[in-house]
Amino acid sequence: MKKIIILLIALVAILGIAYLKSNERNSRLNRSVISIKSRELLFPDFDINGIKKVKIKDDKSEATLTVQNDTWVLVERSGYPVEKEKLQTALMSLKYEKVKAARRIGKDSWGKVGVNSPGGTATTGAGTLVEMFDDKGSLKYSLVLGGQVTSSGGSNNDQMKMFGGPTGNRFVRIAGEDTLWEIGEQLPDLVTKPDAWLAKAFIDVQKLKSVEVTAAKPEDSWKATRTEETADFTLDGAKPDEKIDAGKVTLSTLLSTATFNDVQGKDQAAKLMKDAVKVKLVTFEGFTYNLQAVKQAGQGGGDKYYLTVNVSADLPKERAPVKDEKAEDKKKNDDAFAADKKRLEEKLANEKKSEGWVYEVTEYTLSSLLKKRAEILAAPPKADAPAAAANGQPAGLPDVKKMIPGLGSSVVTPALSVPASPLPPTPKTELKPAPAPDASPVPGVKPAAPTAEPAKPAAAAPAKPVEVTTQPIEVTTKPVEPAKAAEPAKPAADSPK
Repeated sequence: MKKIIILLIALVAILGIAYLKSNERNSRLNRSVISIKSRELLFPDFDINGIKKVKIKDDKSEATLTVQNDTWVLVERSGYPVEKEKLQTALMSLKYEKVKAARRIGKDSWGKVGVNSPGGTATTGAGTLVEMFDDKGSLKYSLVLGGQVTSSGGSNNDQMKMFGGPTGNRFVRIAGEDTLWEIGEQLPDLVTKPDAWLAKAFIDVQKLKSVEVTAAKPEDSWKATRTEETADFTLDGAKPDEKIDAGKVTLSTLLSTATFNDVQGKDQAAKLMKDAVKVKLVTFEGFTYNLQAVKQAGQGGGDKYYLTVNVSADLPKERAPVKDEKAEDKKKNDDAFAADKKRLEEKLANEKKSEGWVYEVTEYTLSSLLKKRAEILAAPPKADAPAAAANGQPAGLPDVKKMIPGLGSSVVTPALSVPASPLPPTPKTELKPAPAPDASPVPGVKPAAPTAEPAKPAAAAPAKPVEVTTQPIEVTTKPVEPAKAAEPAKPAADSPK
């Protein structure tokens, strides 16, 4: 009994110590210090126009965005333009981000809430470091985005990855300050993957007129054209039985509103575009796209598909005059022509920026352009073979089995043989064909089974002979004359009584 009491006391002591430790930790994390000077905004003096460089880094990747020639570009992708709207959204969120709460947490606990600087001396609990610089390269703002705030005041970084991301407050540590701040916005646009910042739209092929693919082997090259926007594409130089299979290639919407996954610098073109096919696209609006497309074997991550672009356009400078055009119609048509001309000129200017870069695209984007000539052709129609009837006879001929009642597929008719020498004297009985329906039967002789109808002219198939039934029939010494092929066999005369 004493042992049980001792064990219960020990258990209560352990639970009490654990409870006190937990309260101490929560108190340390949740402690609101009266001396902390609170503020409404995370950055009260945030100057968004003075920021000319943004660096975002975690312990796995890094993205550096900077202004070059009045354009925001990505340093990790050789200065390719970034998605400006995404960057503006992220910076505006920082400018107007409000503080929800302030916490004073010891540095030894920063890792627990994920606000340690990546690449620093701390080995765990690193957050996302965001640094912003002015045009002279001086650091203006720096913060570390930490984990999501839990009910106990700690961070649940693992829970942030579940169910589509966090929804509660987030810890933020500003460089040079010991206070940790809670903010309501998660700032999801501030990511460290470089390819997530790229402006993904590059060319938009509309109203395609012709597609010409030049492969390494001439027999693999092909060209398809159409005479109007709504017509089907036809294969140039096609043989009479050759036709494009629309299920194998998609041409009418080829590279329409195209996007890409990633981009490589211009210095990588020679290596990545080895053995590429050449493609020429011409549109009804006067645009010409000279492309190179290639599939390269990937190393552990699947095949890679690359594309390079060169764009030119022959745009009309003025509208062709229309005979007897009314003044009000002329002004309306001239305005529409000027607006369309401006649209096409802006389109050309934007797409010219895509020249020289090596774009990594999806397999679907290039699948039609990488097909050989033989791979886009429809299968030739099969020759119609003569159908066979169910009875094994050629189609179109009558079924003899249906013509003679009782004749089944199992009937076997033995061949009729005539002996070469006379037989011993017997009652003279001649083998005759079956009598006509109105003929009188021969007394004393059992009638034979009904025979086939008289043979018809050569156009009809000859009837199969009928099996002679049970009673053997003796034949006379007189040989039987074969029936003439051209005329139906006549019934023999009745035997004398």
